[in-house]
Amino acid sequence: MDIMATATQFSLCYIEHPDVKGIIDELDNLRARRLLSKDQQCILITGEAGTGKSALIDHYKAKVLASEFNSRWIPVLLTRISAKRDLDSTLVQMLHDLELFGTGRYKPRRGFVRNLEKDLVEALKRTKVELIIINEFQEILEYKSKQERQAIGNSLKYISEEAQVPIAFVGMPWAEQICEDPQWASRLIRKRTLKHFYFKDINERRYYLSYLKGLASRMPFALPPDLASPTIAIPLFAATKGENRFIKELLKEALILALEQQDSTISIAHLGAVFASMVPEQSNVFELPVEQILLKEVESQSRINFDMQTVDQLTIGPKYTKPMALSDILSLK
Repeated sequence: MDIMATATQFSLCYIEHPDVKGIIDELDNLRARRLLSKDQQCILITGEAGTGKSALIDHYKAKVLASEFNSRWIPVLLTRISAKRDLDSTLVQMLHDLELFGTGRYKPRRGFVRNLEKDLVEALKRTKVELIIINEFQEILEYKSKQERQAIGNSLKYISEEAQVPIAFVGMPWAEQICEDPQWASRLIRKRTLKHFYFKDINERRYYLSYLKGLASRMPFALPPDLASPTIAIPLFAATKGENRFIKELLKEALILALEQQDSTISIAHLGAVFASMVPEQSNVFELPVEQILLKEVESQSRINFDMQTVDQLTIGPKYTKPMALSDILSLK
């Protein structure tokens, strides 16, 4: 068995849990209804780092392309904000992502933005794009005045209406700043959030355990690991604070270790070993009795820091709950 190829296959697996399935259905509906009106309805998808936003849109694009038989058409244009974080460069990035020409074709000049807008509209029509997905959208809004954000919104509104293509804006929670513009607030009735997993609420806990069962079923063992058992699920949550990306990374490394040791499945020992290797500065929750483990959940989302004094203070990260003992959580009704 090629261990690294097997681990890569697991890493790329995608579980369409209910929250994700709901967003996928929304994206399909936007594409299906785009020709009903020039005034396009769009969607805003936000979430903390590690909640699976990029994985979701990569999965969606691959899923759509797998059902597309005409290689000249691009039903879903997946792009992201340019490294320069300005509108002109981002429009050029979109054209580049359509593979129509290199990014060096246009030079700054008077009327530059308007020319790019028209070229992009024509390109979207020619390649029959049905949906634009812009990842990391918050980056184009950061450090911008209200007037600058409105100009960005006006340009994207023009492109969406003229090409008759809805837009999915994907980004961190403060990407919602685009809704400060009334013309976008009415177009972004659909707002969806990808969250970390939670444990305190019993329904959220069941959701988390169901996800772990889905991941276990994708592992190449005759006997899938019981990831939803308390002895694994609880320390795994404590180690990751419910972050999807960290959960998959830990499980991938544990999978590699189990395969290298020719073990029949993943155990708590594998998880403890890879956790100690990845974050040696932290106490190893996989070595603690379950009743001694303390859990934290996200309590509030990250946000823009309007009182920042320096650039590195631009954002305030998510706030977590105080450590919770398992006995206290299970005593809740």
